[in-house]
Amino acid sequence: MNKKTILLLLISIIIAAVAIFSLNNTKSGTITNDFLLYDTANVVQIFMADKQGSKVNLTKKDNLWYLDNGEMAIGQNVEILLNTLTLIEVKAPISKSGRSSYVSMLAANSTKVEIYENAPLLNIGGIKIFTKKRKTKVFYVGTPTKNYKGTVMKMEDSDELYITYIPGFNGYLTERFSANYSDWLNHSIFKLPIKSINKVKVEFGETPEQSYTINNIGNRNYDLIHASDNNKIHNYDTTRVLEMLASFRNINFESLLDNMSQSRQDSILAIKPYITLSVTDQAQQTKTIKLYRRNNFTNKPDFKGDVYDYDMDRMYAFIDGSEFPLTVQYFVFDNITRPFDFLMGKNYGTNTLDQLQ
Repeated sequence: MNKKTILLLLISIIIAAVAIFSLNNTKSGTITNDFLLYDTANVVQIFMADKQGSKVNLTKKDNLWYLDNGEMAIGQNVEILLNTLTLIEVKAPISKSGRSSYVSMLAANSTKVEIYENAPLLNIGGIKIFTKKRKTKVFYVGTPTKNYKGTVMKMEDSDELYITYIPGFNGYLTERFSANYSDWLNHSIFKLPIKSINKVKVEFGETPEQSYTINNIGNRNYDLIHASDNNKIHNYDTTRVLEMLASFRNINFESLLDNMSQSRQDSILAIKPYITLSVTDQAQQTKTIKLYRRNNFTNKPDFKGDVYDYDMDRMYAFIDGSEFPLTVQYFVFDNITRPFDFLMGKNYGTNTLDQLQ
């Protein structure tokens, strides 16, 4: 069979496949639902951008979802989005009388959604040909309808606007297609089992005599090094050290401060950190977090009834290599930033602020 014959055969197969596809997907008198995904297993990337300039790019790698900077996304939120794409239905097209107002709304307030899949160029009888990552859907998600039971959407290459919904769900879908980075960022800071920790260094800016380093020397044995003289301590409270190290298994931040101005960040960073925490794992990867006390914006009193100078519940946190600062809670970070005296067996109050008074 010569090259010309092979080429003609391929063209014939392509024409036949396109014809079959068109016949199978044309239903007289019905509304075509181009927003629906029948199977999300092949989705490998979701890009979303809104009219306010926010954008987020979710990428699948080894069955996990990541943001562009390598941070892990909230898996549950991605699953909700993917599930939405498999359930979404078209209720009705927007009427001509209401079209102009909704067009204006989409122009001012909508989110562009791009779906990428590992998809074949042709699928003939289950045989997939030329499979690679392809942009398979692009559509715009607009505002809710007036009764908040539908969502206005539009395919990129169509002039038609539709009201979409999920059967059985009494609400709208706009918020599921958020382009805000903070809505997708996993809140985990540390998920380290104790055996994965090689070294922990805790430095207290205001009370340096409480600073120390814990080194893993193997077989669940650890050296405690006092920072003031760099001496190895032998009579520390083993239980307290092990409890502190075990707490690194699940440490999360409270909120992402992606709206904090650069000048505000610079003013905070100009101050000596309240606590600097550095954790090195067994792969010799180190994460350093600088913690800064927040002003007591709400004038919340302490346990004695006096208004404390600082927020007693939260601190600012800056992680090396991260784009935005965070807020973290004392009751979470107290467990992994114990003062040296506490590890020596001395008794203190309930949190780090009490311990260092």
